[in-house]
Amino acid sequence: MTSEQTKHIVCAVRGGPESRDTVTHAVNLALETGATLTFFRVMDAEFLEYATVGPLSVVYRELSEMAKFALLILCDRAQRRGVAQVDCVVREGNIQKQLRQFLSESPVDVLVMGRPTRSPGSNTFKPPELDLFVDELKREQDLRVVLVTSSANVEE
Repeated sequence: MTSEQTKHIVCAVRGGPESRDTVTHAVNLALETGATLTFFRVMDAEFLEYATVGPLSVVYRELSEMAKFALLILCDRAQRRGVAQVDCVVREGNIQKQLRQFLSESPVDVLVMGRPTRSPGSNTFKPPELDLFVDELKREQDLRVVLVTSSANVEE
C-alpha cells in the first residue's frame, strides 16, 4: 500500500507511557500520507461483573472519562504537529471484539498498535496471541498492520 492510498489510520492505544512511541509513529505516518488519524481505546469493564458495591460503577465512569480526555489530548497534539483530520473513539468491552467491529465499520487502511513489552501492568495480549490476532485482522480486514515496540523497532 503506498502513501497515496493511505486515507485512514487507526492508532489503538491503552494510554500509558509505553504508548508514546506508538502514538508518535501513527502521527508521523499521518503527516507523511495526509491520512485521517483516529485514536482508538477500549475500556474493559469485565471487573464490574464481580462488583457488589455501587461505587465501583462510579469509579469506572471516571476511568472512562479519563480515557476520553487522554485521547482528546492526543488529538490536540496531533493537530498541533499538523495532522489535518484527527479524532478519537472510546468503546467498552473486549478489545479484540471491539477493534474488529470498529475496523469493519470504518474504511481503515492502516492499524498502528504497540507490541507488548514487559511492564508493571498486565498486557492485553501475550506475544503469540498478538501475532495470531494481527494475522487474522490482515486477512479479515485487508489492511496494513504496524506493530511498534519502540521508535527504533517497528514491524509491518
